[in-house]
Amino acid sequence: MEDFLQVIRANTYNKECVTLFTKETEEQNRFDPKEYLWGAGIRVLSPARITTAWLLTQDPLMLVAGQGYRSTEVRDKSFTLMQEALTNLRGNRKLTKGKMSDALSSIKPTVDQTKVIAGILLALHRIQTVCYDADSKTVWTMPEDIRAWSSSYTTLWVDARCEQMLDWPSSISPNLGSWLADRDAEGWKFEWPIAEGSFEEIKSRAAALDVSPRAMQPGIKVKKEDWAKALGKAEAISHLLHN
Repeated sequence: MEDFLQVIRANTYNKECVTLFTKETEEQNRFDPKEYLWGAGIRVLSPARITTAWLLTQDPLMLVAGQGYRSTEVRDKSFTLMQEALTNLRGNRKLTKGKMSDALSSIKPTVDQTKVIAGILLALHRIQTVCYDADSKTVWTMPEDIRAWSSSYTTLWVDARCEQMLDWPSSISPNLGSWLADRDAEGWKFEWPIAEGSFEEIKSRAAALDVSPRAMQPGIKVKKEDWAKALGKAEAISHLLHN
């Protein structure tokens, strides 16, 4: 016993305690990135799944715990999410029982399976998703129709392989409308919604927003489809900028 006590006394840190886990230390652990993108810190997701990003926003221990804890939590919470989805999301054509089960049980979800999981998170927990691919310059969102976007919901920003997530400081959290407009100016591809209504209704709404489509080629008449695309995009950006 005396030998044990001597070892303790010899330890130069024997008077120190582990730092208490407070909101301040949580914030420090949450936002201490080494890389940035668009002003947001890049956090590595391991396991590489959208559910990992979701749990990082829900469980403070996910930010500081080891790989074993994170892997176990992702596995267990995915199973719980599956049971919740199978119970509460019946009759949804996009979120069928088979698709939800396959997506949440997959070790390495595909893009389509990631979209299914994102749809489940939106339907059950009001979690929105922005998924970007900086290499192909493409982006998709959940909800897919951006006009249903709500600034009151939590948003996950993940890359196409779900290997990274963007961690935005509260001081510079982006407006999605501005962010998408910037990506559009850079040549990124995004499925904007298409406005519905009669030709005259669409033109009237477009005029109110000072929007008009451009002909794809000189001398080619602008069609209703062109007006609907231009108006749908303008209405979507307007909704995001004011939501």
